[in-house]
Amino acid sequence: MTSAIRIYARRIEGIGEADLAAERALLDAAERERAKRFVFESGRVEYIAAHALVRRALAEELDADPRDFRFVEGAYGKPTAWLGAGAAPVSFNLSHTRGMVAVGVALDGIALGVDVENGSRKVDLSIADSYFAPPELDWLRSHGDADQGGAFMTLWTLKEAFIKATGKGLSEELDRFWFAEPSARPIRIGFAPELTEDAGHWGFEHRVLAGDYHLSVGWRGSGRVEWRDMPA
Repeated sequence: MTSAIRIYARRIEGIGEADLAAERALLDAAERERAKRFVFESGRVEYIAAHALVRRALAEELDADPRDFRFVEGAYGKPTAWLGAGAAPVSFNLSHTRGMVAVGVALDGIALGVDVENGSRKVDLSIADSYFAPPELDWLRSHGDADQGGAFMTLWTLKEAFIKATGKGLSEELDRFWFAEPSARPIRIGFAPELTEDAGHWGFEHRVLAGDYHLSVGWRGSGRVEWRDMPA
């Protein structure tokens, strides 16, 4: 059975902390306390908007009150959502960057990873040599100088989406898997022989939202992506 993977994104450029009273009210005491610790308002805005978006997306999926969820961290820090005394029958993944927050939600036990990056930020492209596999470096260098920044963000968000879906984060060696042709559809992943993953079990999508925000989603299982707008 093919399961729906719903991606919710919200642009937060120009939003101040005072604009997020309704979102703050959805957070629990620990989340509100964590938000206070950010020195700069931009950090508080990003945190509040992102964690409220998670709660609203989960509530929409499960027909629940967004305030009723609590979150339990796994072995590598990836949280699961709980309702009442047990884990909710849903997987989710959150990402945020300067100007945008995003969350993916899926039912039916699908492993899910989401990453969003602001494409306007300065990136030292030389770090690709440390983190990208040879097929990715070839694809990156096939682009002209003006397009390499966007190509880098495409690869980076895809790789982040994969390691977030596995739940292992940066304990996963980034050059042991690769996306040789990210512009092809469907997007295919390759694995080094020592990795036990089956490439045929994985799906990926990448989009550029609102002009310059690169968002990638990766999942293990049979899924289809639905892109949703979450009302402000």
